[in-house]
Formats: sequence, C-alpha cells, structure tokens
Amino acid sequence: MADGLSGGELVEVSLKALRLRPGLFLKIQRMQEGAPVHEVQFIAAIEGKGVMLTPSGTGSLKTEIVIGEEYLIQGFTGQSDFSFTAPALNVFKAPFAHALFAYPATAREKKVRKSMRMKTALPATISPRGQNAPLDVSIIDLSVSGAMILSPRSPGVIGSFFDLAFPIQIEDSRSELNIVAKLCHNTPTDTEERKIGLSFENLSQEQTLLLNYVVSKLAGENSFIIEA
Repeated sequence: MADGLSGGELVEVSLKALRLRPGLFLKIQRMQEGAPVHEVQFIAAIEGKGVMLTPSGTGSLKTEIVIGEEYLIQGFTGQSDFSFTAPALNVFKAPFAHALFAYPATAREKKVRKSMRMKTALPATISPRGQNAPLDVSIIDLSVSGAMILSPRSPGVIGSFFDLAFPIQIEDSRSELNIVAKLCHNTPTDTEERKIGLSFENLSQEQTLLLNYVVSKLAGENSFIIEA
C-alpha cells in the first residue's frame, strides 16, 4: 500500500507512547549470538511493572524462555518499527500460557510510514471511477492515505481510479465515506481472493478529518497499557 514510506530517525520513547495493541505480533530473542527468534503476541503492559506476551502458535515459549535472561523484543506498530530489551520475570501456564517481562524504561522507535496503518475488517464497495458497478470487498487495514482490501476478483489494472465507499460510526451517527482511490498493487492470496493496495486521491479536508478520526479510534480501542 502506498501510504508514504519514510526513513525516520531512531529515537528513544516510552513504551506507553507506542500504544501497543493486544494481539500485535512481536519477535523475541535472547541476547546471545545465534539465539533462535520466537514469534509472540502482545497481551498487555502494566506501566512500571511488566509486559505480558503469549505464544504465537502451538509449541513456542513452552521451554525456550529462560527466567532472568535478557531478551530483545521487536515489532511494528503499523507506523513505526520499535524494539526494547527486558529480562524474563516468569512463565505461566494458567489461566493461559504467557510470559512476563520487566517493563522497560525506554524503547527505541523508528517511524517508517507517514501515516498509521491499522488492521480492521470493514465492509466496503469499490467501483470503477464514475461507474455504478459496485463490487463488495473488505478493508483489512486502513490509514489516512490508503487502504488494503480483500476482493473476490481483480477490480482493474494498476493505476486505475475507483470510488471506494465504506460505513463510519461517529458516536450515535452512522454515515458512509466515499473516497477516490488509485489501485497501487494487486496480489493473489492462497484463496481465490486478491489483496488490493489503494492510495487515496484528492482528499478534502472533511475526508481527511474523518479518516483521522476513524484510524485514531481504531488505535485507541486496540491499545492496552495500564497505568499502575
């Protein structure tokens, strides 16, 4: 999706500032040369106390986590690459499998996208620009400058323009947002569906504000760091 990749500077931030979302995939690795990399998911963090991670997949973390060892933990927020180090404090089997790591004093962040891209599952329609031939699709991630959709078939060729429409909810008011979108890439999936990358074109100020609201709301609903 073409939402403006940029090479930001590496900066130190608080873990809270990253607004990590439950279910976010992370990679962890012991601070030893040649140590294996494991994939985990973020559950929650209690500020100043600990970070909870759960295995991704069936065998991971059952025996690999060494309590007291320092680990490198890395991930991508949808806008920034980040990493931090923390020692493993404990490993639990109940009420569900998870590991507890120390809450880091700081994390390192590098912004690589100009706009945050949030995972979602929004019903939408896409139609060739100026034509009334809507195709039902699903928006699987969204940013202020573009979207990734799942489509049952290819809607057109790279560079084509489309009318994208999807519902938005603002408090008790529900309406439909209509945006001009350009097809940037078209990728087959393991099923018959296709992943279609779209960039938004000629956004009005109102459309930009509404998109900022929707994306910020998605980020806010999914972030979970508890203040101690």
